[in-house]
Amino acid sequence: MVRFFLRNPNLEEIKIRKNVSAETAQLGPLFKLSMFGRDIYIVSSAELLDELCDERRFVKKVSQTLEVLRYVSHDGLFTAHTHEHAWGVAHRILTPHLGPMGIQSMYNEMYDIASQMVIKWARQGPNQTIDASADFTRLTLDALALCAMDMRFNSFYHDKMHPFMDSLVEIMLDANVAPRRTFIEKWWDKEPEKRFKRNTALMRKIAREILDHRRSNWTDRKDLLSAMLFSKDPKTGERMSEESIIDNLITLLVAGTILVGSSVEDLLQVR
Repeated sequence: MVRFFLRNPNLEEIKIRKNVSAETAQLGPLFKLSMFGRDIYIVSSAELLDELCDERRFVKKVSQTLEVLRYVSHDGLFTAHTHEHAWGVAHRILTPHLGPMGIQSMYNEMYDIASQMVIKWARQGPNQTIDASADFTRLTLDALALCAMDMRFNSFYHDKMHPFMDSLVEIMLDANVAPRRTFIEKWWDKEPEKRFKRNTALMRKIAREILDHRRSNWTDRKDLLSAMLFSKDPKTGERMSEESIIDNLITLLVAGTILVGSSVEDLLQVR
């Protein structure tokens, strides 16, 4: 019998998510939670979500944590404010490539990476305990890198995580804590800020290496990195700048790994 476990699960987060799911079943597709002096609106229907995505009526909100992450990915898709010019250019260029047809064209590469994970599990034998959280992280990181950038991180061939993920984990921890640190704490303990800067530099270095690798190995491949390099904004006629490309390479890897990884865990109910 194969056993799965999740590394260091955030039990409070799991509890909140389960409670929200229960409340959704009782209260319907739209309701408000008041927590710690803040109002949080919960939307759980595809119809309402589609309405909220109407850019003529709603704008994206950058939370406190995302404000901290702006030091890493600047005005990338997730961390930019709606009024920022680089966000508008990147948004209009990349949105068509993230639709159903664009995602469908990535299936073979997704299957490639998923097969690596399943083969790894099969070769470990039926009595091996599987670190599902770590392997789902490898799955999403490698699939995103291959599908969007034609880059193989080969995470399933190494015991340790890719350095990008090590930096991401530390940055997310620091980003969640940073808004609550007092002036005295920041003055007394400067290590979190130094660590944040080291990790930011490493992640941007990796993103630049991905960009440089593509420029040194031209291909007619039609992926997201190709769109960033060659597509023009239908509104302004501009291409994305080099800094914007790096910002959004980081954004894709960070947001995709966090969101897709947790979704896979929920889908397979490995909790």
